Amino acid sequence: MLAALLLAVAAPEGGSGQLTAGVSDQPGAALTLFAEHFYRGKSVRYTVDEGDIRPGFAPASVKAVGRWLVCSEPRFKGRCVEVDKDFPVEAALGINFNIRSLRALQPGSGAALPPPGAKPGGPSLAGSSSQFFAEPRYGSERALACPDGAPGLACAKRTAEDLCRRAGYRAAAHFTLQRERGLYYLADVLCIKP
Repeated sequence: MLAALLLAVAAPEGGSGQLTAGVSDQPGAALTLFAEHFYRGKSVRYTVDEGDIRPGFAPASVKAVGRWLVCSEPRFKGRCVEVDKDFPVEAALGINFNIRSLRALQPGSGAALPPPGAKPGGPSLAGSSSQFFAEPRYGSERALACPDGAPGLACAKRTAEDLCRRAGYRAAAHFTLQRERGLYYLADVLCIKP
């Protein structure tokens, strides 16, 4: 079905070819990958989620409108980074990989990495030595189970432990994973003091 929605249109841009993919799920959201530094050379512009992209070059610069999750492997696996601004050189992203999948992040769709010092929130129930978070959040963003892509249990456990420490507890006694739109979130997290 997604293939039926995608249209590729060739358009010149500064003497080099640019491809545009699809119809936006999020009005105005777009991510453009460039083959050369400082937004030069061949480019490919994406406006919809793509589970397996092959732009034909390793991106050397990126322009972003909106928030995007970009991953080093197809189907949002491997190392993932949240991109919400332009990067004139790929080194500024702090990544050293070819982008193979990408997804527009809507408000509330998940925080890849919570900011330092951020405390978890969301619906919770606190006792004398524990706190239960049904759907933990950082601000308006759901807590992703694994900031580095599709989660394994070890990664999700580390994320739950970090969430509990940020909330002032010692450990995560229990957590589950909740899948929504291809992303995995922490849910039913029980933080304890002992």
